[in-house]
Amino acid sequence: MKKPILLGISLAIIVGAGLGVLIWWLVAGRHSSFTTILLEENALGTIPYNAAFTRIRGAGDIFWWFYPTTRSDPSSQPLILWLDGVTGIPPSLLANFGMFGPYDLNMNERTNSWVDNYNLLFVDAPLGTGFSKAERDNQIPKSLEQNSNHLLNALESFYNRNSNYTTTPLYIFGEGHGAQLALSLAIKLAEDAPFEHNLKRVVIGNGIIDPTIALTKLGFYLEELAYVDNNGRNVLETFSNETRQLVADGQNGEAFDKFLSLGRVINEEAGAVAVNLAFIADKLTRESTAVADDFGLRKYVQDASHSRSDILKFMDETVAPALGISNDRVYDEGRVAVLEAFRNVFLLPAVHLIEYILQNTNYAVTIYNGNMDAVSNTPGQLEWIENLEWSGKDEFISSPRRTLIVNSRVEGYFRETPRLQFYWMNAAGLSVPFDSPVAMRRVLERILI
Repeated sequence: MKKPILLGISLAIIVGAGLGVLIWWLVAGRHSSFTTILLEENALGTIPYNAAFTRIRGAGDIFWWFYPTTRSDPSSQPLILWLDGVTGIPPSLLANFGMFGPYDLNMNERTNSWVDNYNLLFVDAPLGTGFSKAERDNQIPKSLEQNSNHLLNALESFYNRNSNYTTTPLYIFGEGHGAQLALSLAIKLAEDAPFEHNLKRVVIGNGIIDPTIALTKLGFYLEELAYVDNNGRNVLETFSNETRQLVADGQNGEAFDKFLSLGRVINEEAGAVAVNLAFIADKLTRESTAVADDFGLRKYVQDASHSRSDILKFMDETVAPALGISNDRVYDEGRVAVLEAFRNVFLLPAVHLIEYILQNTNYAVTIYNGNMDAVSNTPGQLEWIENLEWSGKDEFISSPRRTLIVNSRVEGYFRETPRLQFYWMNAAGLSVPFDSPVAMRRVLERILI
């Protein structure tokens, strides 16, 4: 297998030690603020792809991985850009191998992959998540503005390598905290994109948009589902009020620290005992809740996918070598530093970003929400959605709620206007494509046009 080499730099040979040093990066494009470093292509499985690091000067490397659709004339088919965020599982792992990429976590070809119909672009962001790496921890973005600049560079880098996709209809998906990244990138594209693109829509899945508002409904939500009693509801409402007050007082870091203890509070203080915040229908043992990673999502995906190996080791031991990524880059090793970087901004509401898009651009916004997610619980999401301030508010609120039926099964409900759509997704948690793939495919058919 041919290794990438750096164009413009000679092969350096250390004569004294008798050792050769291979400069193995292939630089495919140069820009005043970033360099595109292509990785090994088509070395993992049989489905074509290209992947790269966008090396941003003075910051670090953003990793992206692109699969052209297997349909004919790929550049005319929709392009899905998938983002996660600070508290989730990076797209190169969860979205790609865990949910809808060409292969599953056991490297078996997926029979219902989205690549059959759509172009897929997975971007690990922010720096420090997944294969993306900051030069130093203090280079990790501490704001959505900084992060959107990094994403803008990564997208330009992608288009430089795949120039025939600049007019392809683009849809930016953001799951969990990735919703904030998706919205800020869309605004950046609307305001001052230095390259051609064809963005059509932003899609938010169980988005962390106004998390303290969602918290206000959590006690009610879990009591109605019988996970806690009235005493437990009181505990959660006290927790919610204290967290919101910290944010109101500008103590955002302290509020974030408190927010991260939510799983312990629900299971130990509110009496739920064994609730997986990402998918509350998951039946756990008392002991399994002691392992708190990504709000329970990583363990859930690991168990539900029947992966034969630890999913993080899979990325280090199987994926990285195939892509030609150096073995000194440990997958998702910067997660703790990323959490620290976003500590003071994570809980700030991002509702204004949606309002800006609806009021100042032609982009549509689609929001879907799995009803088994505790953190972004559906009652809490509807609280801020129905209070969005924009010119189409009355039309959206008054539009009828319709039923989403697939194969004669009620998979959820939806309310829609041309600019804004909301989907209630039944029996699904934080990651709807993982929990309810058939219903999610129907949503895609409706919105990717």
